Amino acid sequence: MGTEEPSEGEAGGGIRRIEGYLLWQRHLSDARTQAEHAVAPLDWLTGPEREDVVRRVADALADTSRAALRETAQRAVSLRREYEDRYAVLKRRVMGWACCGLAVVSFVDGLLLMR
Repeated sequence: MGTEEPSEGEAGGGIRRIEGYLLWQRHLSDARTQAEHAVAPLDWLTGPEREDVVRRVADALADTSRAALRETAQRAVSLRREYEDRYAVLKRRVMGWACCGLAVVSFVDGLLLMR
């Protein structure tokens, strides 16, 4: 009745956002785990000091991961544009050659019919 289903584009965008969120949460979890592992040998730290160091190391790792993900996403967009441009050129060439081939076949067929 009053509910409309989202278009495939909207649904796809939502799915990509969810995937991105889940990927980022995994990176944050991995950063925390790596930070805890790196700080484990520092047994002279008090509980609050240890937590502060773990948080700082995890934040630094997350920043590095964020930068790498952004760079990867930008490169993916750039590559997509490059491949779309190359595909368009290739498509025009193939269509051009196909038209030339049809013209030759039509010409030869016309010559044969004139005999």
